[in-house]
Amino acid sequence: MRTIFSILYIPISATLDERVSIGLIMSDGKHHFFKYSHSKLQAIKGLLSNESYLILKTYLKSLEKDIKSTGENTDCLFSIDIASKAKWVNHSYISYLSKYSNNLIQFSEPKFIDVALSNDTYRRVFEKYIFEYDEHVHLEDDASSVYQNIKAKLYPKITGKVNIDRILTSDDFANLFAPVEVNFIGVNGVPVAGQVFDFEKRHYNLENDISRFISLTKAIELSGQKEGKYFVLGREPQTKPTDKNHIMWAQIRDAKFLDFVDIDEVGIVEEYIEKNQVTPFFEEPTE
Repeated sequence: MRTIFSILYIPISATLDERVSIGLIMSDGKHHFFKYSHSKLQAIKGLLSNESYLILKTYLKSLEKDIKSTGENTDCLFSIDIASKAKWVNHSYISYLSKYSNNLIQFSEPKFIDVALSNDTYRRVFEKYIFEYDEHVHLEDDASSVYQNIKAKLYPKITGKVNIDRILTSDDFANLFAPVEVNFIGVNGVPVAGQVFDFEKRHYNLENDISRFISLTKAIELSGQKEGKYFVLGREPQTKPTDKNHIMWAQIRDAKFLDFVDIDEVGIVEEYIEKNQVTPFFEEPTE
């Protein structure tokens, strides 16, 4: 079988026709492979609006879910048999996408390559056209030490009891007007959600991230689910008390509708979820 490949691009400037290669689809008609570069996505994050970035990441993750691993592949490499739901991965449809998908993601016209499709083949093509091949999945693109701390200490304790690393939209809550990313969300009669914040980051970005999380709590409340439990996880910034970020941290710490938890005390969250028998807010798709 002949192998086709298509490169996914993110347009940066329509005026200058600038774009960045971000992902690669390959198919031999029986198996499909897909991966995108988390490192490159993070590198251009500052060139995109927060809303565009979250929509873009949601789209790329949806491709990962649609082209899931069914064999022994390396991390972040996804393949699936043609009999599954990913039947859209074919020359004619990708060619159609290359002509009409020109928003946040662009597909290149699919090309044939005279090689057998395998993990090794895919990796070589990926590194030629996209970026250095990353063996690991970074669930949080900024890979901050704060997030990695939570991921290592808390996630193994709460996985299966809550939804992990979920991007929420108006499809989930009608009054949510922009996508919001949460690190975990569950329910125990009342909604339970938590988000990690790096209080050392640029103030504008921190303020925007916190505003989005607060907008989520209000959207959940407007949906009829009041008195939720909302955790903010982070660390006190090493700045003067008069610094904007430190003031914001203090306001979060003292807020009555939020529960601030230092990343060295995440056992508080684990204990709450365990004691209150919290379950995932959303039903997870079965494999």
